[in-house]
Amino acid sequence: MSLRTVLAHSDEVDTDEAISALLARCERELAGATPRGGIVFMTREYDHAAVLGALRARWPGLALVGASTDGELSSELGYRGDSVCLTLFVGDDVDVCVGQGLEPSRNLELAVDHALTCLAGREPKLCIVFCPGTTGNASAVIDALHARLSRYGCPIVGGLAGDHEVAPTTKQFFGSQAHHDSLVVMFLCGDGLRVSYGVASGWFPIGGKHVVTRSVGNTVYAIDGRPALEIYQSLWGHKVTANLGEYPLAVYCGPGQDDFVLRAAMSCDERAGSVTFAGDVPEGAVVSVTEVVPEGLLSGTETSIRNAIQRFTGDTPELALLISCAARKWVLGSRADAEIRQLLAAFEGASLPKVQLAGFYSFGEICPVDVAGPPRLHNETCVTVLIGR
Repeated sequence: MSLRTVLAHSDEVDTDEAISALLARCERELAGATPRGGIVFMTREYDHAAVLGALRARWPGLALVGASTDGELSSELGYRGDSVCLTLFVGDDVDVCVGQGLEPSRNLELAVDHALTCLAGREPKLCIVFCPGTTGNASAVIDALHARLSRYGCPIVGGLAGDHEVAPTTKQFFGSQAHHDSLVVMFLCGDGLRVSYGVASGWFPIGGKHVVTRSVGNTVYAIDGRPALEIYQSLWGHKVTANLGEYPLAVYCGPGQDDFVLRAAMSCDERAGSVTFAGDVPEGAVVSVTEVVPEGLLSGTETSIRNAIQRFTGDTPELALLISCAARKWVLGSRADAEIRQLLAAFEGASLPKVQLAGFYSFGEICPVDVAGPPRLHNETCVTVLIGR
């Protein structure tokens, strides 16, 4: 049996009722087949242990990973602010293995070692990773994974676990366990497996390029020798301090005008003139301030899926995995469901109306900027991953 995916998405308020709905849907779609692996996304309103335990009880040994979210997306229910979304991989020609490393914020190398033991000689075609959204250094996690996996040439994609507020309680799921400080990975293997990805934001640089002259981790103190906050205030005045999340910083990683990753501005210290971001911004980095309008943000969504479709070399994608930033949802506000409509319309336009789509709103997105490059941490960005044969 060739690769196929089974999607179940429930917004039942009660956890037990949501579990029943998920299992009933999966049973119908599986038609007696046994899933090889699964990815689950859900918000904090649900009893994580109960959901994970029920899935493992129904399919003992299921290779299951996932993350907490700030909302879920699917081709079944569209956008939901509070729900449980489950995707199962089925087929004799796909091999799924999962791994976990605990407390990467304390000992990253050991956590990566533990997470990768599941490979055991396999040749992965794709690595999907979920890691903490508010603890540790996600860029360091990505770099460590890339250093170990670059010899396989497999893309590394994924996201940082999310929540409805910026709090250290985001969760990563592994089997029947939910941890707040863990690294979980899923590897998809198989000779005929085909994957592609696209990444875009819709934000665009303004005001020219600058150089970070003083930073510590994810806090930037000086740009071009001036307090970092002055760069923002020179464009928008003091009103920007109340809406920093709408103006992420473009950090260039290549010579092209689009060769950048975004760093979401989380807070500022007006006395120090510093700005703290949702990811590292090293000294010496070339940066630009950015802006966006909601229509431009949705054009980023369309670009993400269009690039993934153009790069797909297989026959037909089976699954589109979407990781979009929670800040995009916050900017869209009541129009948050427009992002999933944009994605579904893009599939229709590409004559791919039957592709399953599952995703979540994250606190950071993981994907290479281009096909030949290493994986990067993004903020306020939309990542689309296509999986098929």
